Amino acid sequence: MKDFVLLKDYLLKDMGSEQYNKWVKSLVFIGNQNDILFLGTLDEKKINYFNSDNILFDINTYTKKNYGFSIKIIPLFEEEPTNKKVKNNIKNNNTEISTNLNSYLSSNLVEKFTFDNFILSDSNNFAQSLSYNVSDFPGTSYNPLYIYSDVGLGKTHLLNAIGNRIINKNKNMKVRCLTSNEFMFEFTESTRKQKKNDFITKFESLDVLLIDDIQFITKWAGTREQFFNIFNKLVSMQKQIVICSDTHPDEIPELEKRLKTRFIMGGLVDIKPYDLEDRLAILKKKVEERKKKFEYDFDFPDEVLFFIAEKVTTNIRAVEGALNRLIATASLKFSDKKGVKIDIPFAKKALESFININKVKISYESIQEYIANKYNIKKSDLISKSNKNDIAFPRQIAMYLCKNLIKCTLTDIGKNFGGKHHSTVLHSIKKVENNVENDYEFSIIVKNYEEYFK
Repeated sequence: MKDFVLLKDYLLKDMGSEQYNKWVKSLVFIGNQNDILFLGTLDEKKINYFNSDNILFDINTYTKKNYGFSIKIIPLFEEEPTNKKVKNNIKNNNTEISTNLNSYLSSNLVEKFTFDNFILSDSNNFAQSLSYNVSDFPGTSYNPLYIYSDVGLGKTHLLNAIGNRIINKNKNMKVRCLTSNEFMFEFTESTRKQKKNDFITKFESLDVLLIDDIQFITKWAGTREQFFNIFNKLVSMQKQIVICSDTHPDEIPELEKRLKTRFIMGGLVDIKPYDLEDRLAILKKKVEERKKKFEYDFDFPDEVLFFIAEKVTTNIRAVEGALNRLIATASLKFSDKKGVKIDIPFAKKALESFININKVKISYESIQEYIANKYNIKKSDLISKSNKNDIAFPRQIAMYLCKNLIKCTLTDIGKNFGGKHHSTVLHSIKKVENNVENDYEFSIIVKNYEEYFK
């Protein structure tokens, strides 16, 4: 409780009484664990508040430096018509905790990572399928399950989703989720305090062990040996182990053959990098989530989301970061306005220090890909012989853009659109030019298309 008093004193001075009373005063002290101060709330808006604009990060930066602890805000509500079940477990803002909350605290899971909000794509559907199967039948299928991918592609999300679903289905199961670094820290601390047997007992009593960033396990010989022993014990008892890594076991430097063999004996699956369509789908989903969460009153047209999806290609964390930056900038700019549509120039300005806005190269392929996405057709349709209106019309626009942006000949355009004759290309361009000249709304649409590439 002493830490909680220190925290409240600091936040009262830092935030002022009005903000403090609104967001902090009603927080429930739950307890301390591993230098983490756990606080709970029945109000989802408070969870959203602390998770927005780096507020929790800034608080933890201060408390770690000055008090030696960080905080976590735990939701004390369940997705039921009422919160009676959880409310009955909290009396007079005291520390009585439901079985579900105890399971969550001891598991170290990130509760927001679930299968329900994991966005499926061709890149990850196999990994999701195996993960879901494991959460249904822990210890009996794909044990261990080894998931690997580059950073920011969703493996940590799946790791936590497995644990969260297992706990929700069976609250008596002991689940623990941690990184190999955290495993190493706990092992070395137990050795230093001469409590190594307690450490072994704690991990060997688990029903599910979820380990992230296993590629670092080779750094510490003692930790690696202890992990090997616990791994064998749990698997022999049909307890589930799920491992995540940035690389295939064969590519982890200095990984012993005995560990490598055991890592691949259950299920081995990777998550491929997301393509443009995947990134766009994820962005659209994230926009919906954030609009509900932060209740902002501006819109992101498809061309803006396409702009982000094509510019940011490294991983989904970077894509989300770009979206968050854009939302934050728009919130400041348009806080007193309603119904504002974010356009390409604004997005470029907001993200100029975040991404390389000159990254996209103007080419036949990039123009075709952009227009195909805008009109929900395949890029191959634009170079096909089909003259259906839902294909011919976007093809004409794509040809028009190629003429204006690439400054190429009609013959070159025809070659890149399935061998169309130059007279066909000319007719298409003239038709779009006529529409631009006589239809104001259409001219704005085409101008936005052009703006995207500038």
